[in-house]
Amino acid sequence: MRLSIISAMFSSSQSQVLINRVGSALNIKLNRPNQLNALNLPMIAELNQILDNANSATCIILSGEGGKAFCAGGDIKTLYFAKTQPSEQNPPSALKQFFFDEYKLDYRLATLKPVLIALMDGIVMGGGVGMSIHAPVRIATEKSVFAMPEAKLGLFTDVGGGYFLSRLPHRLGYYLGLSGFRLKGADLVHAGLADYYVQSSELQNLISKIGTVQSQNLNDVKNIVKQFQPNQIPDFTIKQQLSNIEPGYSGETLEQIFNNLQNHQNQKFGQDNLKILKEQCPLSLRIIFEQIKRGQKLDLRENLKMDYRIVRRIMQGSDFFEGVKQVLVDKNHVPTWQFKDALSIPQSEVDKYFAVLQNEEELDI
Repeated sequence: MRLSIISAMFSSSQSQVLINRVGSALNIKLNRPNQLNALNLPMIAELNQILDNANSATCIILSGEGGKAFCAGGDIKTLYFAKTQPSEQNPPSALKQFFFDEYKLDYRLATLKPVLIALMDGIVMGGGVGMSIHAPVRIATEKSVFAMPEAKLGLFTDVGGGYFLSRLPHRLGYYLGLSGFRLKGADLVHAGLADYYVQSSELQNLISKIGTVQSQNLNDVKNIVKQFQPNQIPDFTIKQQLSNIEPGYSGETLEQIFNNLQNHQNQKFGQDNLKILKEQCPLSLRIIFEQIKRGQKLDLRENLKMDYRIVRRIMQGSDFFEGVKQVLVDKNHVPTWQFKDALSIPQSEVDKYFAVLQNEEELDI
């Protein structure tokens, strides 16, 4: 199917994904603005159909409609209802299928033949991180808001979190993954989560310029993007905190991090962060720490396979559904977790989440 035909198919405002040709490039927009472009199974299916026919494009530009969010994450409320109120629209099978399809899409986007440019304009969280963070060209704007808040929901930093969080400097990956701290604007570039910083008012001009690229050449794209980046970008807003974050979040065990924070030379930083960690799901903290630690030694493909093993076990437990209920559905913010204390969870219990899946249930990438 030619790009012109696929463009016509996804030009309706009713589509969950919109596309248009910009010269030699294909501009793809996630189109659920009222849900902050939250990712769901129909959106994943549309994206895959588009990508099936996009190999001839020189570049693929991925962004979000509405001006508020690139993608605020997976539509996890639908997964909650698939468990608690299953229906034809939200069948129990979605608890397996969503993550299977999501992680395969993440890997596909990461390994595209056309150059992928992720416009991380607005909120970029969870599943939105998965679609953008592995792109060879990642562009932040003054409206970018990055976070991995999964520990608060009884989930974990999936979508390859073990891969990219483990590779950030100054133990930032552990800090962001365990605390859910939000980075904004140019912070994403300073932290190593984006490659360039461009004002949102310049994005349309940038997109038009990218459409002039004549081949699937990464350096050609980078040279164009550099023209739109200011000579001086805003400072790293947490630069002064790096000297607190690195010693606070260092260690070979989660217990060491708790001890570091308890005895931190900056007492306020230590106590504030201990308070945050103690408000997170205890099992999520243990899983996230283990995931990042193991992920440093694995490539992206193996990290996503690891994530799928973990999430299949989490979907069989209670913490995720309790977290979504209390934080997103009832909004009481007083979840009752399976474990009361992260440090009292046996390592053998944590290891179960990382075990290879049996009966050919592994993620097929």
